[in-house]
Amino acid sequence: MSREDVLEFAMNIVNSNLAEFFNALYNEVYEEAPKAADLVTVSRDYTLRGGKRLRALLVLVGYWSGEWGNGDRRIVASVMTAIELLQSYLLIHDDIMDRDEMRRGGPTVHVWFSRMCRERGWRDCEHYGVSQAITTGDLLEASAVGLLALHELAPRILKDLIYTYAKGLRKVAYGQFLDVMFSQLPLSGIGEEDVILVYKLKTSSYTVELPLHLGAIISSKYNSALLKELSSYAIPAGIAFQIRDDIIGLYGDPATTGKPAGSDVKSKKKTILVVKAHELAGSSDRQLLEEVYDKLGEHEISDYHVEAVRRIVKETGGLQYAEELISKYVDMANEALNSSREICEEAKEFLRWLTYKLSYREK
Repeated sequence: MSREDVLEFAMNIVNSNLAEFFNALYNEVYEEAPKAADLVTVSRDYTLRGGKRLRALLVLVGYWSGEWGNGDRRIVASVMTAIELLQSYLLIHDDIMDRDEMRRGGPTVHVWFSRMCRERGWRDCEHYGVSQAITTGDLLEASAVGLLALHELAPRILKDLIYTYAKGLRKVAYGQFLDVMFSQLPLSGIGEEDVILVYKLKTSSYTVELPLHLGAIISSKYNSALLKELSSYAIPAGIAFQIRDDIIGLYGDPATTGKPAGSDVKSKKKTILVVKAHELAGSSDRQLLEEVYDKLGEHEISDYHVEAVRRIVKETGGLQYAEELISKYVDMANEALNSSREICEEAKEFLRWLTYKLSYREK
């Protein structure tokens, strides 16, 4: 298959299986608790309204990393579906922490439930929305675990699969904890190494390493050397992906990204762009960055502040530095592939192409 055929193949598998999964979940909720059907409706809408399906694709690539194109598609389809449910779970909780109101061109789950609460004339609707969004995330994470255990696997494979899944989520938790904690610290107290560590824990380990490992494990054609080589590729590739995500978050078009303009500034995300700009800025620009990120409340950050941050990041060289870092980490990812002895050539070629495609994307 061509690269585009692999993308389409993965997309078709996961979207078809997600639709089947939510149909089954509707049957379950109507049997167990009909008045909780909104929980499934919102979960389904949020998961199916868009997304790159990158993690599902990487499960497939991991599955084929030892031998390209072979295997039981039923098993890999279940894990591909599970990783997308996990993605929705983490995004829903992330939206709460970041107080985002839009995701993938529609309302975030806590906003959806808050609006529904108001329409029905209920009370304390902001808290209601957050509470039900947390519950929605919990439902999706439990569903992901259920899909991992759907098929009869050899005991060693099932053990490695669940252990790897759990460890991957723990890494995300460490990264999320640091990300939230760093939001409380002054810009002067955050260094590049802090930001890169969060990228490793939240993006590299979860977006790239975990799906590759899960796919490799369920193929049964894996060993510690293969998993280690996949990690050597995944860590720098994930960092490059996240830095590009930060650039898009600051400069992207909302019509393309599906998120409000300047949302990363208004949520005061201390990205590599901002941390480097603060390091390089003159006194007046440094003071403005400190005002936005250290002093103002989120609702006090205006479009003026967003434009000022964009200007400072560009004029100080923060944007150029971020672009150079992307190139550095892309090179590291490619070097890891070049030196690999366990990853098959077809998987190497696909990952090289995918790394470039994601690291230099526009949305």
